[in-house]
Amino acid sequence: MLSKNKIFFVLFLLVLLSEMLAPVWVKPVDELLLLLFLLVITLDLIVNRDFMRYKSLFVLEGIFLFYFVFSVLFRDFNTVGAIINDFILEQKAFVPFIIAYAMAPRFTAKMKATLKTLSIATAIILALLFFSKLTKLVLGHVYHYGTISVSVSLLYLYCSIDNDGKVPLRDMIVGILLLSVGLLGTRSKFFGEYVAILFMFFVYRPGLVRNLNFKHAMVLVLGMVCIVVVAWHKIKFYFISGAADAFSFSVDELESIARPVLYATMFLILGDYPIFGSGLASFASHSSSAYVNYSGVYQEYGIDKVYGLSPKMSDFVSDTYYPVLAQFGIVGIILFVYFWAWIWRKLRVILHLGRVMEFSIGVSAICYVLIESVAGATVLQIGGYVPMMLLGMIVSSCRLMSKEEKNKILSNDYIQN
Repeated sequence: MLSKNKIFFVLFLLVLLSEMLAPVWVKPVDELLLLLFLLVITLDLIVNRDFMRYKSLFVLEGIFLFYFVFSVLFRDFNTVGAIINDFILEQKAFVPFIIAYAMAPRFTAKMKATLKTLSIATAIILALLFFSKLTKLVLGHVYHYGTISVSVSLLYLYCSIDNDGKVPLRDMIVGILLLSVGLLGTRSKFFGEYVAILFMFFVYRPGLVRNLNFKHAMVLVLGMVCIVVVAWHKIKFYFISGAADAFSFSVDELESIARPVLYATMFLILGDYPIFGSGLASFASHSSSAYVNYSGVYQEYGIDKVYGLSPKMSDFVSDTYYPVLAQFGIVGIILFVYFWAWIWRKLRVILHLGRVMEFSIGVSAICYVLIESVAGATVLQIGGYVPMMLLGMIVSSCRLMSKEEKNKILSNDYIQN
């Protein structure tokens, strides 16, 4: 029988290969992988009966089941079929993390070498696609350069950590080169992710924030300024000038109009449905426009005529992630923030144990997901699988620690490598 390490290794291979094929050739591959993850979990539960291992999954299912019942009984914006679909799809942001966290796999040297080789090969193929002008044919859109390059870079660096918890300089250089392939996509949000990841690997040191002095403060400020500068065009459009700038955009950029409209409407929805939101399949999710019964929310707030949000042309309804939180209300937003705070606490434990490189990779994965979610739904697609799986693997070492053990570790000073 295959060990959990081999099973998870195969899952990683499938995810990496799917990232290259999914955009055009196998569009539902992320849903298929989600079903595969759930199948693996089910088989593990049947064979090993270790239900406590998947406690976090049961909590997740309980939360979504509540929102499913609530949406069916108390909201009438969409069909039951659409609500069922959204009930499944919204979990894609969390299941890859949970399966990695619960299984806590550890790769062998041979597995790591294979994944590193595959990461390099993927980056080379990406570069060749760009220079051969086949990007649209194979990937469909240039933003996949950013998502794939982050995946292969973080995976390569994770597999390069030696017994001392460090990444050799040669591997560090290769990892950054893999990340740099994403620059070919010329997406402003990737530039922000690129700066954040470089900061974590080349500037951040344990105690930087706690022992903040003028020099460290200037480094932090400079890093934030760089992120804002490279992403300013999109920040200005989404949060400052909004749709008023639409006339300055070309036809190819009309999709950007939908995003500021979604953000503005999100706050209106939270004002009208503050506690539990507008319900599943009601707003900013693929399921809210993928069925015959187009969500009534869009008519209610008068945005059903916006380009990309209309019943006949709804391609940009799910073009960003954060507005989806309007479906879950204040309670859902609190749970979303708690999820990341829960992970952050475990990363702090890892940092205090002296595993600085794992901490940096984990924080980089979080930065990637949070920045991507501003202007894309990558966290719900195949592009978010590898970072979330790596994040789950990294913090899985804290799974069996008691609260007292964690508090004791956090009370100690950083252990320098």
